[in-house]
Amino acid sequence: MRQYRFKKSKVYRTRRTVTMLILVTVLLLAGIYVYNNKLGTGKISENTQTPSNTATSSPDTTIEPSAEPTATPTPTPTPEPPKGTLTEDHGFLPAIGSVEKSGKMDQLKAKVEEFISKQDGKYGVHFIDLATGESFGINDRDSYIAASTTKLPMNLLLYTRIEAGEIDWDDKLQYLKEDFEPGTGIIQNQPFGTEYTVRETSKLSITHSDNCGINMIIRILGIEDICQYILDLGGEIYYKKGHRTCPRDLALVTQELYRLYLENPEHYGQLIHDLENTLWNDRIAGSGLLPEHVKVAHKIGTQVRTSNDVGIIFATHPYVLAVMTENVDVGVASQKISELSRLIYDEVEAYANKQTD
Repeated sequence: MRQYRFKKSKVYRTRRTVTMLILVTVLLLAGIYVYNNKLGTGKISENTQTPSNTATSSPDTTIEPSAEPTATPTPTPTPEPPKGTLTEDHGFLPAIGSVEKSGKMDQLKAKVEEFISKQDGKYGVHFIDLATGESFGINDRDSYIAASTTKLPMNLLLYTRIEAGEIDWDDKLQYLKEDFEPGTGIIQNQPFGTEYTVRETSKLSITHSDNCGINMIIRILGIEDICQYILDLGGEIYYKKGHRTCPRDLALVTQELYRLYLENPEHYGQLIHDLENTLWNDRIAGSGLLPEHVKVAHKIGTQVRTSNDVGIIFATHPYVLAVMTENVDVGVASQKISELSRLIYDEVEAYANKQTD
């Protein structure tokens, strides 16, 4: 009996121990399962707070491809600045032929032809719109007495020699007996042997149209070189033969002055300044017919029965005008050139301002 109870008690304890081991094992396995399941799903306890600036995503979330990049708009090209030069005395000046053509040359030429057909004597005219490069001529290749108009190309050649370093402004020129020529100017009243700098001589030859002064300049340049210079610029008449030229040749030289002025305003601006400040304010300068603000750099020439002028008119479209005459009354022709200058100025302003509107 006691032995039976003992045996039963031992079996019971054994079963209880096994049962406890099984329970512990089951609980342990269940705990491991739950723990692994949580790590595998990546789920976070609801009690765990996620910082507001931390992005979270579910592993089941499908990432959509980003939209195609927006094409960068092509920037509007900056317009090219107008070609030309900003000068101190005349503001912005367009390069020759850099402005759209006006198409008005035939119309302007017809009006000029009508005007000169009503005058006594012969008139030759050459016009160049420096902005558009358009031009026309009337009797402009015929030969005329040059008078003092050729003091412009002579001085222009002098300026190019000075720019090249071949002549210096401060070089001394002596007034010699062979330089004497009566007429306009003040050097003729000085004793032979009087010295002038190149700068002084050049200025007097333009502002006072000094005949002795220009002869001194011719001496250092050489008359043959002067004649060739005019031809090299497209001229057709050899000046030395009778001291004659034509409106077209003078206009081409004056166009070259404008071009050089744009390239080197400081140097050639002095010649422009002298041409704007001569003792004569008539003919193409207007004699009061052109507006006061319009600057005119010009050189007149006067002989018996001859009244000439050539220069640059700094209008909205700067232009060159050369007018030469023969067999005219000088006083009447000078006034008629002024009227013609105003006619041309009005026409140029009309189409130039229309182009800029």
